[in-house]
Amino acid sequence: MKKPNKLLNKKYISSLVIAAFLILSVLTAYNIQFGNNRQEKKDTDVTETIGNNDDVISSGEARVENGEEGRLDDNSDSRTGIGGDNTGADTGESRPADEEAENGGNDQSQVGGDRDNEDRDDEENVSDTSEEDGQEADLSHFSYDGSSKMPWPVMGNVILPYSMDTTVYYTTLDQYACNDGILIGAKKGEDVIATADGRIVNIAKSDRYGTTVTMVIGEYYEVSYSQVENVHYEIGDEVKEGDVIATVAEPTRSFTLEGPHLFFKMTYKGETVNPTDYLEA
Repeated sequence: MKKPNKLLNKKYISSLVIAAFLILSVLTAYNIQFGNNRQEKKDTDVTETIGNNDDVISSGEARVENGEEGRLDDNSDSRTGIGGDNTGADTGESRPADEEAENGGNDQSQVGGDRDNEDRDDEENVSDTSEEDGQEADLSHFSYDGSSKMPWPVMGNVILPYSMDTTVYYTTLDQYACNDGILIGAKKGEDVIATADGRIVNIAKSDRYGTTVTMVIGEYYEVSYSQVENVHYEIGDEVKEGDVIATVAEPTRSFTLEGPHLFFKMTYKGETVNPTDYLEA
């Protein structure tokens, strides 16, 4: 009986050990490479997320990191560099993935709160500078409510009546159409007076009606005077009943055959009404 070859057994065992070592080395290298790829991908995703959030929350206003965890510097501009240096999202820098995961919730809460505060500030600024809101606040002493009759803005005959239910004939235009005011015949240069206490809220010009002066005289009432010139007031001025606000002008090309006149219009809650119902008989 032959004795086992000890040298052969030693070689066989050595080969197995070497093979196992090689396999283990390959697996270790693969795991390291796979882990690095996952870490790089995660870092890239985090960087892209930070960049997108910066675009959304900035709205033209600056925000960059100041080096403290979860804190943003509101006095710098990440796009133009105004008020600080341009570090952060625009340069592609980002916090490590584990730090981002730890502080991400706090940062989003901080950003959400800052954005809500900005929206409220913008609304307050708009409210403070809005001429319309200011006018509403100042209208308490303009109390016309439609219960009393007003003086006529000029003395003359109504040459074209208010008519929104049926059409009336416009001589110069040679057509039938509705009329949302009244045409009061007058002489060129005749004074046009305010029919009630009010505030001038608009002065405009158009090809059809010439210069138009619009006044608020109450919480729901407005009046406008068209085909006028030599306006004595500006937008925002307060006028007393009977004050001369302008004079009758030459009629525009749309009303040459009607002759000089004042086009007087009145609205209640934004809807036109018949002015003669509110003027003295």
